Amino acid sequence: MWLLDKVVLRAPKLVMLVCVAFFVFAGVGVLRLSVSSDTRVHFNPDGAPIHKLEAFEAKYGQNNTVLMVVWADGRQVTEPDVLAGIGDLTDRAWQLPHSTRVESLTNFARIVSDEDSIAVRDLVPDPAHVTPEEAKEIRKIALGDPLIRDRLIGPDGKAAGLVVSFNLPKKASKEVREIIAASRKLAADFEKTHPGMTVQLTGNIMLMGTFSEAAMSDARFLIPISLLVTAAVMMLFVRSVAPSLVILSLLGLSSMATMGLAGWAGHVVNTATVAVPIIIMTVNMAAAVRIVTTALGRLGKGDTRIEAIREAVRLNFRAVSLTNSTTLVGFLAMNFADAPTLRQEGNLVALGILIAYVFTFTWLPAALSLLPLKPAVQRSEKMMIKLGHFVNAHYKPLFVFCSIVVIACGTWVADIRLDDDFVRNFDSRFDYRRASDFAEDHLTGLNIVEFDLAAPKIASGDGGVYDPAYQRHVAAFAEWLRSQPKVVSVFAVSDLTKRINKAMNAGRPGNYETIPDNPDLIAQYFLLYELSLPYGTSLNDFIPIGRDASRVTVLLRKATSSEIRGLNSAAENWLNANTPPEMHTRGISLNVLFANLSGVNIRSMIGSTIISIVIIAFVVGFALRSPRYGVLSIFLNVLPSLVGFGIWGLLVGTIGLAASVVTAMTIGLVVDDTIYFLLMYQAARKRGLNAEEAINDVFATVGVAMLVITASLALGFGTLVFSGFEINRPLGGMTAIVILSNLFIDWLMLPPLMRLLDDRRKKTTA
Repeated sequence: MWLLDKVVLRAPKLVMLVCVAFFVFAGVGVLRLSVSSDTRVHFNPDGAPIHKLEAFEAKYGQNNTVLMVVWADGRQVTEPDVLAGIGDLTDRAWQLPHSTRVESLTNFARIVSDEDSIAVRDLVPDPAHVTPEEAKEIRKIALGDPLIRDRLIGPDGKAAGLVVSFNLPKKASKEVREIIAASRKLAADFEKTHPGMTVQLTGNIMLMGTFSEAAMSDARFLIPISLLVTAAVMMLFVRSVAPSLVILSLLGLSSMATMGLAGWAGHVVNTATVAVPIIIMTVNMAAAVRIVTTALGRLGKGDTRIEAIREAVRLNFRAVSLTNSTTLVGFLAMNFADAPTLRQEGNLVALGILIAYVFTFTWLPAALSLLPLKPAVQRSEKMMIKLGHFVNAHYKPLFVFCSIVVIACGTWVADIRLDDDFVRNFDSRFDYRRASDFAEDHLTGLNIVEFDLAAPKIASGDGGVYDPAYQRHVAAFAEWLRSQPKVVSVFAVSDLTKRINKAMNAGRPGNYETIPDNPDLIAQYFLLYELSLPYGTSLNDFIPIGRDASRVTVLLRKATSSEIRGLNSAAENWLNANTPPEMHTRGISLNVLFANLSGVNIRSMIGSTIISIVIIAFVVGFALRSPRYGVLSIFLNVLPSLVGFGIWGLLVGTIGLAASVVTAMTIGLVVDDTIYFLLMYQAARKRGLNAEEAINDVFATVGVAMLVITASLALGFGTLVFSGFEINRPLGGMTAIVILSNLFIDWLMLPPLMRLLDDRRKKTTA
């Protein structure tokens, strides 16, 4: 208050000049921000899962691909002119930057035999000159080969796939953008030279680019929406243009300063932190609105402009400080999340809260003191007074009703399934999502699970992959995988062994599509095969140089995270039951990591959420000098989350990564209303009012403030449901529901609870 009287209100222009200087310095940092195209920013770089994935990639190579889906307006892709187009696209794809391999229907490596030798030939050696008879044979071969069907050709023969592999550095946002731009240009040029044929682009590289596109889209789309929502809340509660503009400037500049400081610190924006400006504006809006409306109300009671501002700050300073402290605790608790993006989001919002808190008591009163403020008529107070009388008149039935609602919501929580879809993390406004849906409808699956199956050690130290028993175990595992739901394609080293053996014994009676009993013979087969491969290709993508393990690749179509987790667990159980110990393993891939991301973060956040509740309870109890109120705040903090999750379970049913932070984040938000209520209730009781009178007084004095807090938070977070990124949508929607549930608790359950506690105290005293 000393700072307000001696500095802010005496030299408002100087204070605003200092604030502007800070905003300019910090804001310049926004120009240093860049957008991440890395899908791995969501994973703990020190965690075991990402290390396992990196070890797998070091062993077998990266799985960074662009999948080009060729569509010829519903015609068969094995028709001669379409094959010519696919061959042309295959040749052009080799020119893409950083490409290391191109695999398509036309250049699929097919094993052919020549007496005691084999050769590897393209399935379509000369795509530009295919006869109708050859086209029919190619179609028959392609649709009959499980390594081609559902991978390089659709099951009905109407779509073809072209897989381009790339080698990227660890941090490759620049290279990803370069590849995507070149791929899109290639697709556009191809469609011009081949009328009637279209190319859809999906795959891991396109996904990486979509992460940055989604971040930019949210920034361009959601921030303006958030500003409009903020302006609407301003006009609804402030009902004056000039003060509303001051509040908007406070929120906008605080958000910009936060992101600017992040830019100076070298932060790279991702799909989580792009929501930070919206959250900062949302969580700080209520305090500014409350101070302004209080000041305008004091003007209506005859105070001068300076007196009104001083009194508004005095009346709200304690409550704003408390609510900011608890909100800060909630967002800092996100540091316990396993995902770095969620930790970054929590820290940036916490920084924004601190900046906005400082400028709420400097920039805001200084700017208000220079404006010609008009007194406000508080029409909403009459409605709040009526609500207070209603709650007091029916406090026992209301408590029973609210208890029933809470219990019902508690049962609906059990209906929530932890699930999401990695491929469909983005909505249909993005090219990647549309192309991915098209690919899974017409060609193949996009969810990949990889298995690294160690071979038994032999005397020479390597070559265990050629052991017949090992190969038969791999073959049995591959067959089991092919029988699982959602699986559309499996590739294992045993498939190659069978094909080579069949080719080497072509023309002989009997079934030779089997695994030979002689390991030396298998080793010779693979040597012949590798010597026959085209220049630049090898087996190292499937069998490491030591020949002591092999890779099994599984493609799943339209599989959700729970289905990927289910397959992985079932595969682990099958390997444990049917193979030697050295082959026991779990699947790994980026899809597997995303499938487990929600569960990992929920487990990491459980302890932090409990700690946050205890800290907030201590803060409330200490500030109100009442351990009872501190304990009560624990109860009141948990109920809104219970009700919110229950409503979500009833209406939606599934939730993913957002579930891991909603409770921790909202705990610091929902307590705001509770703090306002308890502060005023305690003050009213100290003035000698009984419980009923105190509740009426609370509704009359802070009922509107509680409504402002709820409306600003719910509407602000509600804007996130318009995000193109799946994680942000449920985060915004569920947070808004929890915040609305909190108002239900604080208006209709907390006052009856206070009345019941007072009744009990009277009986005990009597």
